[in-house]
Formats: sequence, structure tokens, C-alpha cells
Amino acid sequence: MSGNGWGYENWEDYYIPGSKVVRNKFRGPDKPYGEPDPDVLREMEEFASAVRMAELKANPIEGNFDYEHMQAIHGYIFQDVYDWAGVPRVGPHGWMTKEGPNVLHPDDPDNPTMAFTYYPGTEIMHEDARKQYRRLAEKNYLRGLEKPEFVREFAEIWGELNVIHVFREGNTRTQFIFFEQLCRHAGFVIDTERFAVRDDATMRQQAAAGRPNLREDFVRARFYSQATGSNNRLADVLDQAIMPLN
Repeated sequence: MSGNGWGYENWEDYYIPGSKVVRNKFRGPDKPYGEPDPDVLREMEEFASAVRMAELKANPIEGNFDYEHMQAIHGYIFQDVYDWAGVPRVGPHGWMTKEGPNVLHPDDPDNPTMAFTYYPGTEIMHEDARKQYRRLAEKNYLRGLEKPEFVREFAEIWGELNVIHVFREGNTRTQFIFFEQLCRHAGFVIDTERFAVRDDATMRQQAAAGRPNLREDFVRARFYSQATGSNNRLADVLDQAIMPLN
């Protein structure tokens, strides 16, 4: 056990020794660090988190739409999966990188992907996260706005918090619960079903019903925000799924 009291002090502490599979709660006599098969772990994690997300949609966690509120949501969603559910990541101490689609040159066949950076897991991450939540509070949690201004401000806060990426895993799922709740608090509703992973047949049905699936557009829009610093593309995608609550 490390000095911080919960067993994790750096990036490597998250992994099952000798692997790149994240430690988890699906332990057994022959699995002291949790389920070691990444495919099995992914299925178990997705099932457990989906159950908890459904519970939160029915009974949202009350909070002040601040850092602590976001942590509480993450903690609830992943309470069955990770010891560090609800706890911001420690590390990496340099900028974290992740491969994603080449949103700047999507037609370049030689470079279909590009690297994106996220905040290091240091005090700067916490400082900038709190800065964004303070900004949200100063804007009265986006209440009293007409839809165009609401969507613009909503995309700004979502885009910025995504780049900060405070959790080791599960940021997007936590953000969806948080921002769906924020949306309602401000007098709007977001159709989250349009961002869900769907098979081709279901996506065709959605399109035929006039509600095309937006997941791929959403993913690329967030990467575009990281690459350019502009959340306008994200706003355009979110605008298609947001409507006044009444």
C-alpha cells in the first residue's frame, strides 16, 4: 500500500503486474489483481457501468456541478469495477497522449491517425479542472440562456473538461451523466441515445426516423477540439441532440 492510502502513486501502479491490463475488482483466488483478460474485463466493465448509469438516470446524484460532483458520479458508475472509482488519476507526470482519427487531414491515406494530448496527472490538472467548474458557476450553470448561446457555452465547458480528462478510465461515460444532468438543470434535454454505440441496422433505423446516430461525429468533434482549441465543431454536433426541456 502506498503512502496516499489507496495504493496508487504513479501510472504503473494502475496495471496488473507484468501486463498492461488495469487492476480491477473482479478478483478471485487465481486473480489477486482482478480479471487479467482485457476482452473479458471490457465486457464486465461495460455491463457493470451500464447498470449503474441506468440507476443514475433514474435517481441522479445531487450536487453543485463542481469537481466533487463529477467525482461522485464517476465513483458511483465504477464502484463495482475499480478501487479508484471517483478518484482523479495520478500520473502520468508528463502530458498524456492518445491516438485518434486524423481530424485535421481526414483524407490523408498515409496518416489516418494522429496523437492527441491530455493534461498530466499533476496539480495543474486539478487547478484547471476547478477553474472550469468555477467558470460554470459564474455563468449561473448556463441557466436562462436561449438555445444557441446555451449550446455554445455547453460545448465550451464539455470540450475543456474532456481535454483535462481527470480519470484513469471512464471519462466519457461520467461526462455524459454529468452533462445530461446539467442540461436539465438549465432547462434543456439532450438525447443521449443518439450518441450510443449501435449496430448498422439500428443506425439505419435511427436515420430513417430522423434521428441519425451522432457518435462518430461526436468523437471526431472532441478530437478536433483538442487539435485546434476550438469547440465550434462540438457545438454543431451537440446542437442536433439538444432541445428545450418543455
